[in-house]
Amino acid sequence: MPSAQQPLHVPGGTPVLLAGLPFTAVELQAMEADGLLRRSVGDAYVPARAADGPDLRARTLAVLLPDRVRARAVAGRLTAAWVFGCAPAPEAPVMLVESSHRISRLRSTSRLLVHEVSFGPFDVIELAGLQVTAPLRTAVDLAVHGEDRHAVPALRRMLAQPGLGLTLGLVARALEALPRQPHKERARRTLARLRAG
Repeated sequence: MPSAQQPLHVPGGTPVLLAGLPFTAVELQAMEADGLLRRSVGDAYVPARAADGPDLRARTLAVLLPDRVRARAVAGRLTAAWVFGCAPAPEAPVMLVESSHRISRLRSTSRLLVHEVSFGPFDVIELAGLQVTAPLRTAVDLAVHGEDRHAVPALRRMLAQPGLGLTLGLVARALEALPRQPHKERARRTLARLRAG
């Protein structure tokens, strides 16, 4: 992960601080302990009073990623759910790469999980310099690929967040529209659990 030479800013002036200049990792941790900063994701810190939201989370993750990853990969699955405020911060961000691209160099990046996928025309959005799977694609991916203990709570939060525009029926229809999918039946069971309450 890169070191910042100076604080990086998201729109609105909120600094994203990484170890390096002007503060060392120890100084950042001390400011967190004093309640001045909070850790957002990885080793990135933001002011404790900064308004948390998708743009800030996306920008914070974006500044942690090497340029080649940020240019070619899309934050997905539980990482995208975190960007939308519906899952805990990822320890190892999940990045998705179009299967037509070679990802061997991306796989060597530490602290990332990289998966090859195919994207439809409406599957990816951009938030504050980070490509992220759109809410519907994120929800379907969680149902298909997520472990129930993590996917179900994240899906429940996504469905409860009006700004994401999701309903259980919409997610179910998007799942059924997928071509052959190895975990489709498991995804149906996940959605049935959500429907049952």
